[in-house]
Amino acid sequence: MSARMDSPRTAEEWRVFLEEVSAKVLEVADDEGIDVSDDQRAAGWLGHEGAGEERIAALEERLGTRLPPSLRTFLSVTDGWSHLGSFLYELRSTEDIDWLRRAEPRGWEILRGARDGEEPGHEEDRMMDRALLVSREADALYWLLDPGDVSEDGEWAAYIWASWYPGLGERHASFADLVADEVEGFEDLVRANEADGLNDLVRPEDE
Repeated sequence: MSARMDSPRTAEEWRVFLEEVSAKVLEVADDEGIDVSDDQRAAGWLGHEGAGEERIAALEERLGTRLPPSLRTFLSVTDGWSHLGSFLYELRSTEDIDWLRRAEPRGWEILRGARDGEEPGHEEDRMMDRALLVSREADALYWLLDPGDVSEDGEWAAYIWASWYPGLGERHASFADLVADEVEGFEDLVRANEADGLNDLVRPEDE
């Protein structure tokens, strides 16, 4: 399923998109209880310096595969990110993006639904054996990319697994689509919180 808002593709589109995300998050950080640093506020940027081709190629060599285009381009703009979505606090960088089974072995064992050495009984569980983990710090969730579900343009399907709902969440056609959808979800949450705040200011006799 496609994202609800346009997904960035080129490096220029990612830069503009992420600058807008930074501005929105910084604007509501205090009200939403989001911890941002003085350096991030001064820079107006929640990311990092982009990874050069050499670092991205080194990651691909470590993984043994070429990254999907939208993730590759994202990393060239910012090598990691903080506060992207309502419950994601930090994305991994070229230093620690890795297969779920290596990056979070305990989480992998739980998510795959079978003991190590046993074949999982369902395709969703088998996906966990091949899933790429791109999230680092989060509220009981993982951002996962599936190299077994690749589009004609080389994009990998993307999912969120979260402890508060069973199984994988909505399928996204790419990492970029997942990012765009989560950012819009964050904006929806902020608007809802703002509306609740306004409602609290309405006196009963004014209703």
